[in-house]
Amino acid sequence: MKKLLIGFGLGGVFLAMVFALFLVKKYTVDQEKESSKRKQNTNSQVQIFDEDYMEYYGLEYFDTSLPVFFIDTQGNDVSSDEQVMTKFSVLNSEEDGNLHNITELPDFTLNAGLNYRGASSCAFDKKQYRVTFYKDSEMKKKLDYDILGMGASDSWVLNGPFLDKTMARNYLVYTLGAEIMEWAPECKYVELFVDGRYQGVYLVVEPISQGIGRLDLSEYALMSGKTAYIINRDRVGTDLNPLETYGKYGGYTSNDLYVNYPGKKKITDSEYEWITNDISEFEMALYGDNFRDEKNGYASYIDVDNFVDYYILNEVVMNHDAGNLSTYSYKEIDGKLKMAVWDYNNCYDNYQWFAQEFDEFYLPEMAWFERLLQDRAFVDKVVKRYYELRENELSEDNMYGILDTAEATMGDAIDRNYKVWGYIFEYNIMSEKRRNISSYEEANDQLRYSIIKRFNFLDDHITDLYNLCED
Repeated sequence: MKKLLIGFGLGGVFLAMVFALFLVKKYTVDQEKESSKRKQNTNSQVQIFDEDYMEYYGLEYFDTSLPVFFIDTQGNDVSSDEQVMTKFSVLNSEEDGNLHNITELPDFTLNAGLNYRGASSCAFDKKQYRVTFYKDSEMKKKLDYDILGMGASDSWVLNGPFLDKTMARNYLVYTLGAEIMEWAPECKYVELFVDGRYQGVYLVVEPISQGIGRLDLSEYALMSGKTAYIINRDRVGTDLNPLETYGKYGGYTSNDLYVNYPGKKKITDSEYEWITNDISEFEMALYGDNFRDEKNGYASYIDVDNFVDYYILNEVVMNHDAGNLSTYSYKEIDGKLKMAVWDYNNCYDNYQWFAQEFDEFYLPEMAWFERLLQDRAFVDKVVKRYYELRENELSEDNMYGILDTAEATMGDAIDRNYKVWGYIFEYNIMSEKRRNISSYEEANDQLRYSIIKRFNFLDDHITDLYNLCED
């Protein structure tokens, strides 16, 4: 019995030694795997931080619950013109609600073309970006990828709020647009690093484009050239080949219309001609003597309810550009023309060059809407719909709730953002001294006050639009 116990003890020691060796080997293999991952990560240069930059701005290797984007330009100079190849990595792509340290390995790394975007915003230190994913590093084959659960697509916009010190204006209006209209761009907050330098809070936004989950328009065209399309109105010279429509050469509209879909590489001459004629037919009906006729007037060409909602939303937020700049319209192949919301950094008296009055209307001077508002039937719809929306979607409670969500989502990232960009509070960059905001808190209060102030006018004066109607 004693010998058996001794034998068992020695055997146990032997087994323990074997098990210990196994653990050591497993630990070594695991470490090699982890080292390999980190080596791959280092080779892609997605997490090389600029130590001097981080120290200068008092930034530590922080934890965040927001997704983090890392862009490695690989030494390429980014410009507004041609895209350059970069490496694009995402940390916390699942948005699991937990805190993640920025030194953690990203969830994935993709090839991405990158360029600056925007007109006036290009002059700001905090840049706006357009990102396009590719299967290859030569940027020959595009890649549809689902970013943050917003649907698979190859193209995305990174909007960096700079002039909008609340960083919430676009988030507010896109959220309202989704509640009110058939479609609006989906957006989410992230934090961004470019070449190891922290760029602060960004809003990743779906661009207005064709695709499942976006504007799911037909991808085919008829032999006649008839096609679904997306167009935008912007400054003269923004792009090549503006549409020469009836409104333009007749002197009824300003700025130029450009075709966004079908794309430049796919659109045919017959499709381009068909789109030109289609818009011209609408404009001839709109600016013709019988424009109010339900069968032969503008109503047979556009989704009137969509135009009504677009008008109300843009008038409420005082979007001085609506109709003339950064203005998008789209049409299914057998559908009617519709409007899409876009670009609200300047709304609610946030234009750099001039102040806005809260007690006036802005869209009656804009292309197409100037004429639409001369029709009593259109104004009837605007007035009725406005009071309907004020009960729910456009109530102060709902709009304040959206702003509360934006602030809570950004969280500590607000302070980090202004460690880098906080100098904007020290300069008078707005046209009037009273409009220069000295803190995030003041900016937030100013926006909320603007919402109330604007409704104080519109609630009592929306019916003044009847003064624009023709008898």
